[in-house]
Amino acid sequence: MRIAVLDFHPLASDSRVLRTAEALHRAGHEVLLIGYGPAPKSVPYKVALLPDLPSPFAIRAGILLRQVSANLWPDSSHIFYWFHEGRRRAREILHAFKPDAVHANDWNTLPLALDAKARFGSRIVYDTHEMAIAEYEHSLKWRLAALAHVKAIEQRGIRAADAVITVSPGIAEALQEAYPGLKTPSVVRNVPDSVPASFRPSGSAIDVLFHGLLRDNRGLEAIIDSVPLWRDEFRLVFRGSASPSYLEGLKARAAARGVEARVRFEASVAPQDVVSRASEADIGLCLLPDTSRHNRFALPNKLFEYLAAGLAVITSPLPDMAAILQHYECGRLVPVDGAAIARAVNGLDRPAIDRMKRQALTAAEELSWGRERHTLISLYDKLPRASHP
Repeated sequence: MRIAVLDFHPLASDSRVLRTAEALHRAGHEVLLIGYGPAPKSVPYKVALLPDLPSPFAIRAGILLRQVSANLWPDSSHIFYWFHEGRRRAREILHAFKPDAVHANDWNTLPLALDAKARFGSRIVYDTHEMAIAEYEHSLKWRLAALAHVKAIEQRGIRAADAVITVSPGIAEALQEAYPGLKTPSVVRNVPDSVPASFRPSGSAIDVLFHGLLRDNRGLEAIIDSVPLWRDEFRLVFRGSASPSYLEGLKARAAARGVEARVRFEASVAPQDVVSRASEADIGLCLLPDTSRHNRFALPNKLFEYLAAGLAVITSPLPDMAAILQHYECGRLVPVDGAAIARAVNGLDRPAIDRMKRQALTAAEELSWGRERHTLISLYDKLPRASHP
């Protein structure tokens, strides 16, 4: 089968998309990965890059112009969608490739998949990494400016999809509530394609890690606020990319709390190095405030990366994350609150941390990409063949 994998994120750093393309290629399909650079290195399938993104100001202005009109005229979402150079170029690439199936990663690729279905009879597999219509529902600005646009596009695309994939059981259920009659989506978790690390006992200094995109609504401010209350042996590491202004704000907050010497900021690492670098730490943080359905049902990459790295884990008491921690007894549940986070960290001595680290590695052996890959490939095996017009 000729499969176009569409993604509007920088390809080299989107680990879920790279795992998907690799798995489909290994299953014998002809894969074309389409998205923004930088391109992944040394991959065995074809890659087509879209034109570089414009300036952040131009991006924000374009989003505003395309999305706000959907509040009055929902159909404008599908017209104005094409007022974007990258999407028009992606359509040209799809027309040349004539895919049997389009693997549409996230809601903003769905109109391209619909276009390929209309022209070539391509099957659509919609892989939603987020709860799209709830991702920023904590923000009034987003609800006013973007929600109608996102829902108009997702609603049309998800109804036309031949299969729907998402990252957690909670989001799968929420999608069925949002779109009555939708067949139960398949769940393919964000499990890393890597061998779990070896057990490493805690040392005299204990590193507490948050890795991933550094941005608001991820509990980072509360984490910094907790550090002054930590015992002396604990140190905090933030590893990931951020906007310059947000990063400076986090550094200023650490300085204002008097803990800049205990908080280290590091650049993000390549997807293939995430687990090995994480294994240098002892505790992994994955804290999301319960401010949206998107957060409530999240099962982020980082949770499974921490498990594969053999870390004790501290997460929010949100249903899908809590179920894993409670089943494997590999961490603690804590609300996004500085004092509560400090109590959870200080409540862990080295024997407890090491016990949880061993349990994390047990979890990683069972929650493997091999199992998730089987779900993905089986879904494609069951797809009807494209009905070319």
